[in-house]
Amino acid sequence: MNDKPFIHLRTQSSYSLSESAIKIDKLVEMTKDFNMPAVALTDNNNMFGALEFSIKSSNKGIQPIIGTTINLFINDLHNINNNININQVTLLAKNQIGYTNLLHLSSKSHIENSHNMPGLFLKDIINYKEGLIIYLGGSHNPIIQYLEKNKIERMNDLISTLKNEFKDNLLFEIQRIQNNDFEKFEDNLINLSIEKKIPLIATNNVQYPDEEYFESHDSLICIAEKTKLVHEKRKKSNPNLYFKSSEDMYELFKDIPQALENTLLVAQKCNYFPLSKKPKLPKYETNNQFNEKEELIDKSTKGLDKRIKYNSKFTKEKIDIYKKRLEYELRVINDMGFAGYFLIVSDFIKWAKNNNIPVGPGRGSGAGSLVAWSLTITDLDPINYGLIFERFLNPERISLPDFDIDFCQDRRDEVIDYVEKKYGKNSVARIITFGTLSSRAVIRDLGRVHDIPYLEVDRFSKMIPYNPANPITLSKSIEIEPSLKRAINNDERLKLVIDQGLKLEGLYRHASTHAAGVVISDTNLQKEIPLYKDPKTQKINTQFSMTYVELSGLIKFDFLGLTTLTIINQATKLINKSNKEFDINMIPLDDKKTFEMLSYGKTAGVFQLESSGMKDVLKRLKPDRFEEIIAVVALFRPGPMDNIPSYCNRKHKIESIDYLHPLLEPALKETYGIIVYQEQVLQIAQILSGYSLGEADILRKAMGKKITKEMKAQKDKFIQGAINKGLSSNQASTIFELVDKFAGYGFNKCHAAGYALIAYQTA
Repeated sequence: MNDKPFIHLRTQSSYSLSESAIKIDKLVEMTKDFNMPAVALTDNNNMFGALEFSIKSSNKGIQPIIGTTINLFINDLHNINNNININQVTLLAKNQIGYTNLLHLSSKSHIENSHNMPGLFLKDIINYKEGLIIYLGGSHNPIIQYLEKNKIERMNDLISTLKNEFKDNLLFEIQRIQNNDFEKFEDNLINLSIEKKIPLIATNNVQYPDEEYFESHDSLICIAEKTKLVHEKRKKSNPNLYFKSSEDMYELFKDIPQALENTLLVAQKCNYFPLSKKPKLPKYETNNQFNEKEELIDKSTKGLDKRIKYNSKFTKEKIDIYKKRLEYELRVINDMGFAGYFLIVSDFIKWAKNNNIPVGPGRGSGAGSLVAWSLTITDLDPINYGLIFERFLNPERISLPDFDIDFCQDRRDEVIDYVEKKYGKNSVARIITFGTLSSRAVIRDLGRVHDIPYLEVDRFSKMIPYNPANPITLSKSIEIEPSLKRAINNDERLKLVIDQGLKLEGLYRHASTHAAGVVISDTNLQKEIPLYKDPKTQKINTQFSMTYVELSGLIKFDFLGLTTLTIINQATKLINKSNKEFDINMIPLDDKKTFEMLSYGKTAGVFQLESSGMKDVLKRLKPDRFEEIIAVVALFRPGPMDNIPSYCNRKHKIESIDYLHPLLEPALKETYGIIVYQEQVLQIAQILSGYSLGEADILRKAMGKKITKEMKAQKDKFIQGAINKGLSSNQASTIFELVDKFAGYGFNKCHAAGYALIAYQTA
């Protein structure tokens, strides 16, 4: 503990969008480096980073103090246009009640905003004051506004009201950041503090890490305000808003050290911070005679019977296989406690289908579940296509199920509206997402800010490698791209832009609504997380991003919009005018004309198959069965693409088929001996080394992530299992290395099959 105790009680992270240039990781790191025991996060009008900050701080042995700075609407503080001036107060949570009240107030400030901006009236704050510390200060201090307007009586009324309500949890805040507005009224604030017996705290309004960041932060403000550095009448940064050490602060406030010591007393009052919670599923309202587990068994059994009834190809032996698989899956799902999840998803999908809203056949690993097929969550028979349940739910590695559901783009919102009505508007919200200053974007923005001609900046930014699937940082780009280095060395302006870009890259610049994520809870969400209203869509969002929504114990559901489903639906309606019997879900999967069209590469407008590269593959492959469309969807991506020539050659008997080992023919026959799918990795481990499918999924994951220690243990286990099946150690080791190579980019067959079916339907 520093012998000069000081805690930063006003810090803004990059979640104060386009205002602050300090990321939460950096804030925590600097608190640790400066030997401070605690730090407060007080982002401007939001709690976006509260849980991330809390988890990361506590993991580093730092006490997180959760707060927010929030707009306060005071009706008698008008400007010349008779609009409400921005006044602010800062709130900190002392305990769990205070944190819950902070969630409510932050949510209310967005959902019920009264002046087209987030904010609260004083009565709102007073109604939820329990467990909160409040302080007045900073650039929008209402006391300063009253002093400027010489409204002393109204100022005293405000102070008296807050003092009566908050008692010793009311504080005054002063900053010495060489700001004339503050300095002019500092003596007034100190005198008021003494006169009204209200403790004084000193803060520094931290918005960037250190002094070297000042010019970059100034440029960030220009980016946000869409101005240039050369503009005279623009909003500017302040060279003092960096994370100062205790020594710096004591030097600055040596005449009133009590204001610094009080920050430690505030930190000692704050003894609660949120941490991650185990996921809690919302409750599903079952038929009165059943609990969730019994209802899942009942609905799945009846659903499978219905599927079997409508398919004449089911023999008695085949029915037995399906019923055994269903029993196994139901046992796993119920033992893992996920019955409610399946019932909830099934319910809103059935509602969509009953209301003629097109739903995709399945995507992602969920298509590997027979229970999902029986409940009509998916429309792909997983046994028929060799899809593996353990790729979705692994009884040997507990993780949440995650169905990604495609809906007709035009009517997706109707399904979410149904869910809101069923579970209550207070229990359902969309998930927020944050746009960042990416490597190319930050260079273009900074080029404009520094008044460099657009064509020059555009040419320069295009030298930065662009890979949306795996974005490369600016520093990495400079390291690997010689043309970037040359340009920087030859142009001082570009060097400055790069220097600032390295500091600003990755900062959050705006918030929007996630394309698919929706959270459903069985309690009022405002008691669990803060909420936000997207100003563009007016939809209610979580303030936490997807990662931290899940870490707060809530379950997300993915409602994706897919335009292709809308197109298929419109085409079906046109066909139904002359052929009422036509049903897209009942079409044969061996239509000769469809495969001929695909083999000619005539795939303009065909889902997943219309790129020029894909057309070339189809012409070369000449697919004549549905399984080959699944394979093409899986293979046509970086890495697996290298196997396409061999796949085509083996089909046309130009190249011989190698199954690695005779035992593996059943698993690899469909793909001509080439490992295309992650599911094949599971099957190989099961067939060759005696793994259970659950164990094999753990092997697949270890191979994909290249975890050295785990890989060594898995390799030993794989080889020993193969030796037990009669292979030599060398054979087993060679096969393991080959499987490892393919597993790194093997594709999820469940996902490929779902998208292949939509591709085939479109064709």
